[in-house]
Amino acid sequence: MFFIISKIIDFLFSPLNWIIALFIIAIISKNEFRKKKFLRIGFLSLLFFTNPFISNLSLLLIPSTENHISLSKNQKADIAMVLGGMISYDDSKNQVTFNSNVNRITKAVELYKNKKVNVIFISGGSGSVTYSEKREASLLKSYLIKYFNIPKKDILIENKSNNTYENAKFTAEILKKENLNKKKIILITSNTHNYRAQKCFEKQGIKTFISNEKRTKTREKWLPKNIFLPQSDILFVWDNLFHEIIGIITYKFAGYL
Repeated sequence: MFFIISKIIDFLFSPLNWIIALFIIAIISKNEFRKKKFLRIGFLSLLFFTNPFISNLSLLLIPSTENHISLSKNQKADIAMVLGGMISYDDSKNQVTFNSNVNRITKAVELYKNKKVNVIFISGGSGSVTYSEKREASLLKSYLIKYFNIPKKDILIENKSNNTYENAKFTAEILKKENLNKKKIILITSNTHNYRAQKCFEKQGIKTFISNEKRTKTREKWLPKNIFLPQSDILFVWDNLFHEIIGIITYKFAGYL
């Protein structure tokens, strides 16, 4: 139920849906004044929510994380903890497809191949309403074994969770059972998601480290194109931002952080 509610909230708090709604109201409105009003608001909203400079500044609303680590030549960790949310299942082709969060798993593979970690731990159940039997962690484990030749023994999974709280809760249970809870763990998720995820693990008694967190492009955000020119993909940045702000507020109220 919580999973379905979160999907509904994501839909309601998507700026793209707001803009579409404003233009639809303007189109169907018979009142000329109201039509122009909603067209104007829709156009200004489109400019605002596609501006890279504004979105970069807005990302700073998310609190900073703790326990940063820089994996230099002499520094290592034990486990790369990867949180799901990067694949969907294509029924027509009977295969998984990756979304923009694919860098989560590629980062873990990079750390493993460079001998910066010994184990990859993937946490993620089903992120789909229609294909609930397809477990993301299980699918990713098979993918890593098949395409990256990573030994089965070096991949641990938790495939029951449907949200960040469950990621932390179910993963902590496995780590404690396997006596791995005191190991040095690199948490790998989206930059905007780092704070909430790390706090959830902390609540479960698991200390995690964040490697190279960068939420804004410091140099690029001052380029003219990122101040004046709209970019359509910025709409999805706002989706992630609202998702995290609502998530942080909800989780604090529920006592998950």
